[in-house]
Amino acid sequence: MKKLFKFISVIISLGVLGGLGLLGFFVYISFDLPQISSLADYNPPIPSRILSQDGEVLLELGLQKREVVDFKEIPKKVINAFLAAEDDNFYQHKGVDYMGLARAMVRNVMAGRIVQGGSTITQQVAKSLLLTREKTITRKVKDFLLAQKIEKKFSKEDILYLYLNQVYLGGGYYGVKAAFRGYFDKDLSDATIAETALIAGLLVAPGRYSPYINPKKAKMRQSYVLKRLHTTGKITDDEYKEALNEKIKIRLKKGIKSKGGHFTDWVRQRLFEKVGKEKFLTGGFEVVTTINWDLQKVAEEQVLEGIQEVDKRQGFKGPLKNLDRNQFVDYYKKQRQSTYSENSKYFVFDTDGINKDEISFSETEIENILENRQKILDEVDKKRRKKIIPGVMEDDPLISFLKENIAVKVLVEEVNDSQRVIYASYGGMPIVIPYDGFKWAHERIINEEKKYFPYVKEPSSILKKGDVVLAKIKNTPKVIRSYFNKAYSAKLSKNKKLDKFYKEQKYFVADLDQESNVEGALLSIDPNTGHVLSMVGGADFDKSQFNRVIQSNRQPGSSFKPFIFASSLENGFTPSSLLLDSPSALGGANQALDWKPRNYDGKFKGEMTLRRSLEVSRNIPTIKLVQDVGVDKVIEFSKRIGIDSEMPQDLSISLGSFGINLEKLVKAYSIFPNGGRKVNLKAILSVKDRFGKVYIIDENKDLVEEAKAVEKVKEEVAKVEDVVEEKEGEEKKEGEEVVEEKVNEFLVNLAGDQVYDKRLAYIMTNLLKGVVQSGTGARARDVSSFIGGKTGTTNNYVDAWFMGFSRNVVTGVWVGHDDNKTLGWPETGSKSALPIWVGFMRKAIQKYGESDFEVPAGIVNVAINKETGKPVSVGDDGAFLESFVEGTEPGVKDEEESPDKTPDTADQVIIDDDEYYSSQ
Repeated sequence: MKKLFKFISVIISLGVLGGLGLLGFFVYISFDLPQISSLADYNPPIPSRILSQDGEVLLELGLQKREVVDFKEIPKKVINAFLAAEDDNFYQHKGVDYMGLARAMVRNVMAGRIVQGGSTITQQVAKSLLLTREKTITRKVKDFLLAQKIEKKFSKEDILYLYLNQVYLGGGYYGVKAAFRGYFDKDLSDATIAETALIAGLLVAPGRYSPYINPKKAKMRQSYVLKRLHTTGKITDDEYKEALNEKIKIRLKKGIKSKGGHFTDWVRQRLFEKVGKEKFLTGGFEVVTTINWDLQKVAEEQVLEGIQEVDKRQGFKGPLKNLDRNQFVDYYKKQRQSTYSENSKYFVFDTDGINKDEISFSETEIENILENRQKILDEVDKKRRKKIIPGVMEDDPLISFLKENIAVKVLVEEVNDSQRVIYASYGGMPIVIPYDGFKWAHERIINEEKKYFPYVKEPSSILKKGDVVLAKIKNTPKVIRSYFNKAYSAKLSKNKKLDKFYKEQKYFVADLDQESNVEGALLSIDPNTGHVLSMVGGADFDKSQFNRVIQSNRQPGSSFKPFIFASSLENGFTPSSLLLDSPSALGGANQALDWKPRNYDGKFKGEMTLRRSLEVSRNIPTIKLVQDVGVDKVIEFSKRIGIDSEMPQDLSISLGSFGINLEKLVKAYSIFPNGGRKVNLKAILSVKDRFGKVYIIDENKDLVEEAKAVEKVKEEVAKVEDVVEEKEGEEKKEGEEVVEEKVNEFLVNLAGDQVYDKRLAYIMTNLLKGVVQSGTGARARDVSSFIGGKTGTTNNYVDAWFMGFSRNVVTGVWVGHDDNKTLGWPETGSKSALPIWVGFMRKAIQKYGESDFEVPAGIVNVAINKETGKPVSVGDDGAFLESFVEGTEPGVKDEEESPDKTPDTADQVIIDDDEYYSSQ
């Protein structure tokens, strides 16, 4: 008996010790628990968005796809589904469900593995928000203790709010709002019971029960949740049956492209730099940018269309590949399957747990096409039917997926030289490429030598049956008789069956196309604010992230000339000043360099006004200007207005023989329409985080060099003023004249952003309007009466530019090859870049309006002869009303101040073609 009592005592002692040990362990753990007060400041990572100024989402990016939603905005059916799936006793327990733990333990023992967890929603909140994910006894105890603390501090609604915004639901989605948006493209309020059960079922293991990866398991899990909803009385019998039988459309996971690619990426990089990458990716920032999305779309379309036209003028690259006749049907099938897949946004999660395509391809489509073809051919002249391709079947499902002016791969089925058309097909659907659609496809020879290519007349000379080429479909199916060669059409009427066939059959009409090797860039800004309105850094951001607006330095050619002319106006020249377009004008100053510049056309025009010289972009007068003004002054002027590129210290600067990017050039052109003010690009209108805190982003770059340039001008003016004052203060010595150095009136008022005299800026707008109205920019003439601009073409047609402006918009366009290959003769700025500029500026002027440039005080208008620069009567032939700064108009300045003249050599041509440089 004593032994039994002793044994019981030992057991009790061990139990007490064990209990005390367990209690000590719990106490120890409780001291290591995180502070639950942080739940009140719940700030999970949410993505940030970059928007256009008109509200278009350009890019959304973050570490987690999450949208935080208020508890009151979460429908009851969503809450019920999650409670049924995870914790149907949520409103009864105090953080730990002991009965639930017991049930889970029994089920797991019976199954021999873990099939059910016992954690409550409160414990899951504790784990996901405050603890690590380590699977240890210590962490489980922390879950247990912390859940009870949470229940004491927070309401059930607060806990559910945290839980439903925090949980990971697969697909990269965190929280219920992001999940329903991601899976179904729906708001929470629009979700069905079947959809809520599917999402709630993901909680236990998002990967294992994913409808993308394991649709059958996802269906099993969804059915379990629906059953729990039904058992607990949360849904009726009818709702239960309807939900089980509902076919759910789930959004396909496709990569989301950013809009306005190069611009948006440029902004993204700047935000990462200014705000911090991790902070931006988690802080739910909303960034409103300066670009207008409608205008940006036009810019991208015009650049793409423009460079494709340039590339076509260079000639045809040939077919992409050739297929054997026995491969045609398989090719039809692949194209249809690919088209349907590309146009599908969803797949159907069916009642049997099998995913089905939203738009599915059926073999019967091809069978119907082939049967229809044979039936029609049987009715046509047997001698000719081998060359005949029947038209479109009106009920062909593929028709609804064809997009106008989008290049697609088509299969050449027949080339008909007699008709002068190419018959092709897209997925077996017939397409015709008429003469106007392929006549451009001459032999591809690209060099700077003058060469003319005749139109291609026989399609068999460029393509054959089985060739795969790109084509742009233009419109809905139509009768194609009007596209046939006239000689063939005349014969056709004699064959009644064939004539009837072509009157009845309809075809899609397309243009032969090819992928462009040429690149292009466009930048448009508001000259008054520096706001970027549109930016296109290349033809396709997905293929090349290289931003040709910012990162590419190219020779500007004649697009730099306006700054030389602007500098000359500061240094004694006026629009009516006479310049010489002749070899002798240069005087051999650069013989040591063996530099023999010439004009674009190889001729010399003799004496001409400064205005006319700029309008027709003559090289020799421009070089003469630089020679007279001084290379140093031109460079100093350029740096003052913001062109800080490294420039040659010789006369070759006259022809833009240095590298500059489009950004700097567009900013510099802004000084003309805005009255001589230097602007800095601004791409971001506002930045605020999830709490509405506004961030001030300073986008200005280092302006030290530009500030130095302005300061240098001010110092030089001050020196001259000091000399004048000193001379005035001295007694005039007998027989000695005091020489007064004149102060340059165009420099004295420059300060800060005012880098060019307002009056001269107005005169430059007038001169550059002349380039559009009467010069090399004439192709832009019908865009508006109030625009100015300048073409630019560099040696061997490597770079093509057009820089131009209205009062409210400045836009620059560049076209060329990244590897500096020639664009080929005669791809000048007027031919290659100007059409893109015109297409864009039509839309920009519609949006931002047009008006003439504001006339500042101190401007007078004088009627002059445009060719001689001399004053005339307003009614005289050739009279032109020219603007001058008051005091510089003809007749006020001494005749001796005008440039030297040499005899007219208008018809003299270049002798030595080994020129250093040539531009337009």
